[in-house]
Amino acid sequence: MLPRGRDHGDGPNDFQINRTAAAAAIIPEGTGDSWRLRLRGGPVPVVVDRKTLMAMPQHTARLPIACVEGWSTTETWSGVRLADLARLAAVAQPRSALVASLERYGAFNHAVLQANQISNSDALLALRVNGVDLSRDHGYPARIIVPALPGVHNTKWVASIDFRDH
Repeated sequence: MLPRGRDHGDGPNDFQINRTAAAAAIIPEGTGDSWRLRLRGGPVPVVVDRKTLMAMPQHTARLPIACVEGWSTTETWSGVRLADLARLAAVAQPRSALVASLERYGAFNHAVLQANQISNSDALLALRVNGVDLSRDHGYPARIIVPALPGVHNTKWVASIDFRDH
């Protein structure tokens, strides 16, 4: 096994990763057709599949990931703005959001985002990178990408986002 950041993972996304899907115990069934994103915060939780997310307005941004382990890369990401997902969850101006991963264990299986991060026009639930779907090792079916956020907090394999307005 290569040191972290020297492995590019599987699939067409040819840039560094710090952890493979296998190392994170992400099973293919969890990221397949049955995957759903749960959005909470409003009076009723919203559940969407990847097809629904792909049908929503897409935004593209060229953003870096800077890993605390000493490597960085800049890629072109596309997906749904986090602010749009907050509105879908009936939280017009969230103060924070808790993003949870399908990854069950580990220090970075979740992230807390602040209002300015959520409202940034380039803050995305990324579905694609460099014009192709994310690979499993890069977070398929969806990952967070937020400007100026350390790489470990750009949560991969997103399962839910809880938007908080207080």
